[in-house]
Amino acid sequence: MHNHLRQIIEQTADIIVITDVHGIIEYVNPAFEKITGYSPDEILGKNPNFFSSGRQGEEFYAHMWSTLLAGKVYRNNLINKRKDGSLFHADITITPLVDNNADITHFFASVSDISEDIHDKVRLKQLIQHDSLTDLPNRSLFLDRLQQAISKAQHLHRLVAVLFLDLDRFKNINDSLGHTAGDQLLQQLSERFRKTIREGDTIARFGGDEFVILLDDFDSDNSLSLIAQKILNSLAIPFEISSHEIFITASIGISISPHDGEDPDTLLRNADIAMYRAKELGKNNFQYYSEAMTAHVFKHLSLENNLRHALERNEFMLHYQPQVDARSGKIFGVEALLRWQHPDLGLVMPNNFISLLEETGLIEPVGIWVLETACKQSRQWHQSGMGFVHMSVNLSSRQFNNNHFIASLENIIKETRINPQYLELELTESMLMRNTSSIITALKNLNNLGVRFAIDDFGTGYSSLNYLRRFPIDTIKIDRSFIRDITHDSDDLAICSAIIGMTQSLALNVIAEGVETHAQLDILKSKKCHYIQGNVFSPAVPAANMTQMLADQLLI
Repeated sequence: MHNHLRQIIEQTADIIVITDVHGIIEYVNPAFEKITGYSPDEILGKNPNFFSSGRQGEEFYAHMWSTLLAGKVYRNNLINKRKDGSLFHADITITPLVDNNADITHFFASVSDISEDIHDKVRLKQLIQHDSLTDLPNRSLFLDRLQQAISKAQHLHRLVAVLFLDLDRFKNINDSLGHTAGDQLLQQLSERFRKTIREGDTIARFGGDEFVILLDDFDSDNSLSLIAQKILNSLAIPFEISSHEIFITASIGISISPHDGEDPDTLLRNADIAMYRAKELGKNNFQYYSEAMTAHVFKHLSLENNLRHALERNEFMLHYQPQVDARSGKIFGVEALLRWQHPDLGLVMPNNFISLLEETGLIEPVGIWVLETACKQSRQWHQSGMGFVHMSVNLSSRQFNNNHFIASLENIIKETRINPQYLELELTESMLMRNTSSIITALKNLNNLGVRFAIDDFGTGYSSLNYLRRFPIDTIKIDRSFIRDITHDSDDLAICSAIIGMTQSLALNVIAEGVETHAQLDILKSKKCHYIQGNVFSPAVPAANMTQMLADQLLI
């Protein structure tokens, strides 16, 4: 070998191997030892098959030798084994060397270690086909697997099911604890789902809080129901996130091919429709798709379209529910509650459209309308000689987090000339749990205007005595879920007693919500909970009715 040629071969980063016509190694360059770990003394005089990985079968090598012995250059990728047993991907080119008689005398092999390239491609494919947060398959990979499963099932006359899962009230967790905590919850959820589903099933994350599961090996609807219930049951154990114990539920919609669709898009759409039906039926359940659900969805969309015009058409109205001092029987305040006077459906209650307001973003302009209307009504009652009536108004998370909210409220107070000390904004526990300086600043700025704050649905969220100490809270409202069974459930009675005692020790007002019966009222009065709101006195009524009640005053 000429010195210049040898110098090039010995300095190249690729492996160079020269064998005789029988494949016995006669020469290797320094790169061989660097990449494989074998020294020249260990391999000279041997056949290269001693570092074969076994990944290539007999047909692979038969084709290679037939090509080489025909005098042709052979190129391919293969996997070889290093001295330490590790594998590496190689791009190999073998050239037959011939003498003057055109007889093959040697083989010259150039081998490139392409392991890093292969790994990069694998990583790229992983990134392209998997969700970066949870490492679950993404929509693209799921659709590919679903199409394969449908094709296979059609050939074998079997069924394929899609389970569309959406977490219930996940937005509340993001709003209260922040997106970092939300991401941690999604990661823990994904790991729990992996352990819950069967081996061979596919679970993918479609983004946000949506997960989709592919099942292609089941024998009946009953077995599907068992799997769906198992998934729901897996969420019963709380998650530990940022020192908080988080409870979460999910709603699941199920579609089955070929009955509910014979292509991925149709199956997914129908499973999605069934999932929304599960949410409408109370969440934390699963529903099978039916054609009747599609008609229901169209009605839902129609309601959404009408809702977008309800504000400009003056279809919203406020009803007011009195808050009563049970000791005197006098009304000391009211809560403003939104209603929608639909032109065709009549009076629509908020549980049928509040979620739509939030989804469409209309909750903010409608929320401002509620505040302005409630403040105008409060001012009107005062001008009519009925004194100052405490006006409670619910705030949504989106309203509260809007940078322009404080300025908007300040303008409303100025324009309506309401005494802000008689305006109470109701917040949920989850809205305060971020505990950020911006929230504290916002509350203090509002408090400086004279506005008061109440915690609504107390005890149902992330209750913490710490925020009662840190934030300027004036009133605690005991959630109706603790009041409902207070006459016969000792746990609910104990919870109510504890909340009442705590608020009194902190010099806060406490209002019991959802009081329906005199038996409930008597128990609450015996526990010295004097402020009552509920149908035991009056349901929420239009402004005219409330005006008459304020004029009459006594409700006991």
